[in-house]
Amino acid sequence: MNADPQDRAAAAGSEREAELEAAVASLNDQLLRLRAEMDNFRKRVNRTTDDLIQEAKSSLLRDMLSVADDLDRTLAALDAGSDPRSAREGVQLTRNRLDSLLATRGVRPIETEGVFDPRWHEAVATRPGADVAAGTITAELQAGYRWGDDVLRAARVEVAVADDGL
Repeated sequence: MNADPQDRAAAAGSEREAELEAAVASLNDQLLRLRAEMDNFRKRVNRTTDDLIQEAKSSLLRDMLSVADDLDRTLAALDAGSDPRSAREGVQLTRNRLDSLLATRGVRPIETEGVFDPRWHEAVATRPGADVAAGTITAELQAGYRWGDDVLRAARVEVAVADDGL
């Protein structure tokens, strides 16, 4: 007995529907696996990033402890009646060590000679500039520091202003 063409079409449609349902189920399974992999990857990246940040902080703090040790030795020498000049030398050596540690981490002082630049300088005082051009930095009041192209702290400066003859 030959099956009716409609029955064959219905059977073929049922087969195609079953194939499509299987394909959808397979794709859903793949999607769930990819989501789980992505979540695991995100967690792994976050853990790695947190670990790197923690290690960088620890390294910086260990370096700062050596500076604190140098200051403690200087204070102990002063308490023991050391010559103030040698204590000053100890403080200067400690300052040099701190500058070196900062430099190894890419921290540089901001230049304060020349013309005022608001990207790097903060004008906190002015003075009439009879002997220098207006906008020229006349004094550094507090050192500024940069890390690459980022300002960690702007240099606080005094700037010459035009003398209006008042």
